Amino acid sequence: MRRRHVLLGLGAAGTVGVAGVASTLVGTIKLRWWATERAALYPGLRERVESYVERAFESLRISVDVSFGGTVSFRTENAYRLVVDGTWPRRLLTGTSGRRFDAVDGVNLLVTDGSMRNAPTGAGIPYVAAVGGAAEIVRAPPAEATDVVVPDRFSLRTIQVLLHECGHALGLRHDHGTIRTEEGAAIVSPMVSGYPWAPAAVRRAQFDYEESRCGDPYPPVRGKKPRLLLRFDECARTELARFRRPTGRPLPSESDGETDQSLSPAATCLRPCDAHR
Repeated sequence: MRRRHVLLGLGAAGTVGVAGVASTLVGTIKLRWWATERAALYPGLRERVESYVERAFESLRISVDVSFGGTVSFRTENAYRLVVDGTWPRRLLTGTSGRRFDAVDGVNLLVTDGSMRNAPTGAGIPYVAAVGGAAEIVRAPPAEATDVVVPDRFSLRTIQVLLHECGHALGLRHDHGTIRTEEGAAIVSPMVSGYPWAPAAVRRAQFDYEESRCGDPYPPVRGKKPRLLLRFDECARTELARFRRPTGRPLPSESDGETDQSLSPAATCLRPCDAHR
């Protein structure tokens, strides 16, 4: 897809969330990511981001082309705010003085040094995603030394949230994820993430489903030990094999000061967060 088409899509990506998209089949999923100047200070960030993203797709017979776009400066490290107020999408559109941002026709991800202690910690809209937690990402073990199903540790949950927001950028909803129970544990895929353990009001707003989009019932998780799947599962595969072209209203201007509450931010940790270091 030509860059002009990508930019036209980004310009229409003011609808926060994944509603109102049409699908076009494509082959390789392209993902380009940038780091804020603060996030880029953490040694090993690039290796962690790219290795976990590549592995998240490998079992689904979907190839992913991951590239690094460089560093970028913002006044805030709040990843959620940078998406929902239009700052990050507009930066992709307009660039800065003397610099153009080459957006890709897939996921344009921003990683910041924002806190992962209080949700929402990131956001994903068609073509665009952002997540905080650079400090936590580099604390995660190397992807090649980690199973695809892992304990619910804070650094690993941050990795799953990163995948979650990338999923939103590709058109996935929360019910494209699955919950599998075994041996007293509930294994949640990236699009489900921590929602089954969230407060009731959050569950009603963000995860009010009895079954996945693939027809698999969501089992109760009460009393189950949470475990995290760090790859997209088969339920997400059909949608991940499709390119999402957004349609919607224009992005809000910076002067609007609005936060679009229709976005689906990812819950980042079970309560209390400190128990999941």
